Amino acid sequence: MWSETIGYRDYRHPYLKRFFPAIAAEIPLTGKEDLLDLGCGAGEVALGFAPFVASLTGLDLEQPMLEEAGRRAKAAGREMRLVNAKVEDAPEDLGRFHLITMGRAHWFMHSPASLDRLERWLTPGGRILICMPIQNPDGAAWQAHFGQLRDRWAKGSHRELMKLSVGQFFQGTDFVELKRLVVRGQRPIDLDGLINRALGTPSTTRAMLGADADRMIAELRAGMAPYFANGPIMEKHATLGILFRRQRDS
Repeated sequence: MWSETIGYRDYRHPYLKRFFPAIAAEIPLTGKEDLLDLGCGAGEVALGFAPFVASLTGLDLEQPMLEEAGRRAKAAGREMRLVNAKVEDAPEDLGRFHLITMGRAHWFMHSPASLDRLERWLTPGGRILICMPIQNPDGAAWQAHFGQLRDRWAKGSHRELMKLSVGQFFQGTDFVELKRLVVRGQRPIDLDGLINRALGTPSTTRAMLGADADRMIAELRAGMAPYFANGPIMEKHATLGILFRRQRDS
């Protein structure tokens, strides 16, 4: 499912580059830490933290995503250990990590077995970081309209799972929220980029929609064209990081 977004992922709401040094300073990271990224996808989160840690391990269910992460790691000149597994099925002795990250997909990993592995894999005093881009942080009308149009075509049962909050994910565990950090920025986007964003979202990929994909694109172009009459739009972005620690480590 997520591998169907390869080729379009750079058009999605980004993890802002300034987010990674800000979090690294907040923890703080010393460059000696081992990082495990769960649901690593194409490696955006893990490689964002690469300058601030000693080792990178990425775990993902989809082999094509791991292959893309491997290509990106090689291009960045970094070694990245890649593990093809669900979190709940991964080896209990995968390792011990000072920082465990999850980006966009914590809801997909929620099970007693995955929470048990988090407990096993996190070192004493370690941190868990949930990081995600915030959708439409400034409440722009054009973004809201785009969301409404795209949602008309969205398919897939996973959309119900995505309603699980971060607090609900850790409910009943020893993990407690330590701090939240939001980093803000902006970058331009044009109409073609917006169309590619829709195609890079799992519920509206070409593989998910089939013949409806071209109809969705036509509707998006017609509906969004007035907003882009004067060219690209400067889009506001925000990346949220939520740090967790074990309560008994305090």
